[in-house]
Amino acid sequence: MVTRTRVEYELLGALRDLAKATLPLGRLLTELNSLLREPMGYDGSCWHGTDPATGFVTSTVAENLDPRGFERAAALEMWAPEPLTFTRLRASGRRAATLLQAARGHPEDSARFRELLQPVGFGDELRINFDLPSGCWGSAVFMRSADRGPFTARELGLAERLAPHISQLLCRAYPSDLTEGPEPLLPGVAVLGPTGKLMSVDSRGEAVLEELAETIPSPNGIPTGFIAVAEHARGVAATGRAGLPSRSRVRTHRGRWLTLHATLLDGAPSGQVAIVAAPATPSEILPMALMGMGLSAREQDVAVLVLRGHDTATISRALYITPATVQDHLKSIFTKSGVRSRRAFAARLMGPLVTAALPPAR
Repeated sequence: MVTRTRVEYELLGALRDLAKATLPLGRLLTELNSLLREPMGYDGSCWHGTDPATGFVTSTVAENLDPRGFERAAALEMWAPEPLTFTRLRASGRRAATLLQAARGHPEDSARFRELLQPVGFGDELRINFDLPSGCWGSAVFMRSADRGPFTARELGLAERLAPHISQLLCRAYPSDLTEGPEPLLPGVAVLGPTGKLMSVDSRGEAVLEELAETIPSPNGIPTGFIAVAEHARGVAATGRAGLPSRSRVRTHRGRWLTLHATLLDGAPSGQVAIVAAPATPSEILPMALMGMGLSAREQDVAVLVLRGHDTATISRALYITPATVQDHLKSIFTKSGVRSRRAFAARLMGPLVTAALPPAR
């Protein structure tokens, strides 16, 4: 009999091998799915890449799921009083949880369960957030057939212990500099109808959709990032909630950073949503680069001031910390970014772009 320790040891070794392979995000998620399917015992899965700063879903790799339910799943995730969502899981301070656990044994209280899981034979789901102090790097949902019973405490514990290692893998899949890849795309516009169908798109929007195309697309052929910001815009209108704008950063297959902006054309949740996809500005990419280096929130604050050209004394006053603390943060920043000086750190992030992204030093 293979012990739990032996299974975990083998999985950690496989994760180390994946780290050496430096795969692009989509391929990495596919490999992770194949690796965990048997030890976690799931029959369907959905892996997501996310915007590290906002947690918005930006890409999807799914197995044994009907893509026709994705728009509805996105709406329930963002706005319904579901017992288990990625946001609720994050707020609980846990990395993983099961639906049966969150619903206290009454999965029928979940609209997601009633509408999307139970009709196709799933009886439980297990969710994982791949978060680090530097940002939200991805998430996953595992579904199990009802005839196999719920996920066990052992499987949940395994998911929680593997989550930090997978989080590091996903973080490394994002570039930690401000390179834009090929020639930037021009801004494009797409309009989605109430059911997520593409109503109109300009030629530049078509180019964006092509670069964001997924292996298992939605029935309407719309990429995950577009669906997520569109559903968020609808939810904001339906609930009257302000706060996080309907905006997300995504990286295309060719390495270009884009920002998606969604807005309702007539202000009604049942109306059409216009999505503008524009090249991300250096100031929009900079937080991603700093997060990708694994910098903590305070280290990011110090790094931004360093890139603005401020000296230690100025940083100390601006952040209300001692000069010695600033130096401690700088040592950590240099270690994580693999450099030895402020000049080298700025060069690591492509200094000209950083300079353009930030206001001049005072």
